[in-house]
Amino acid sequence: MGKRKEKAKKLLADKHLEETKHYSKRTAATVISIASAVICILAVIGAILLRDYFSAENLDRLQNFVSDHWLAGALIFMTICATQVIIALIPGEAVEIAAGVIFGSFWGTVLCLIGIMTGSVIVILLVRKFGRRFVESLYPREKIDALPILHNHKRRNFLIALLFFIPGTPKDLITYVVGLTEVSIPMYILLTTLARVPSILMSTLGGDAFGEGQIIKGIIIFAVAALVSGLGYLAYLLIQKLSDRKKQKQKSEDSEEQNDIAE
Repeated sequence: MGKRKEKAKKLLADKHLEETKHYSKRTAATVISIASAVICILAVIGAILLRDYFSAENLDRLQNFVSDHWLAGALIFMTICATQVIIALIPGEAVEIAAGVIFGSFWGTVLCLIGIMTGSVIVILLVRKFGRRFVESLYPREKIDALPILHNHKRRNFLIALLFFIPGTPKDLITYVVGLTEVSIPMYILLTTLARVPSILMSTLGGDAFGEGQIIKGIIIFAVAALVSGLGYLAYLLIQKLSDRKKQKQKSEDSEEQNDIAE
């Protein structure tokens, strides 16, 4: 029992980050551009091959197709979820709603979680390979530095779980920034899987309701989800504001300490 605890503790412990080779923003942007182009080409080919299934009139055909080819459909959908995290071309909520329509609330949630976690691990590995410039080629530096998980080591894991639990937060950006921290991938998966479940389940429940023709139920679910997301975004802005205040206070204290030493 003691050995198992030690192994689990070691697995979840922070990962020591080795010094990353400094790739230019152009190199980082090129990597993303090539990956995006390949994925878009594959998506277009897939859409052409399956175009007869993707329409409101043919929703039953799509559901029947997935029912007859469940494993293939699940693999395709998990790939879409992973791609959405890496490239972030389409909102994650839209993918989650589609999961509920096609697979139902339970399996839709499970497949979304697996796909999202797969994409998230790829993102973290890419960031740790190409470094901060890779992230800055995708997101403004101000948004990256505004995230409190970069500046509060003691509460970092709690903040990661909180930010993923709160609906309406920029989870794709947060995932990229996590790659800049020492959080181990197993710890990240543990924290964010549990935290993501409520928001994903809300989306798949709404999608499932629409797929079953329960329009009123679906509208109510999405109205509640929209309200919670709005409140969540306000909470995220508050967390950012408090983090900025703490950074300014720390800078002020450091400046005063340097002045005292100089005197």
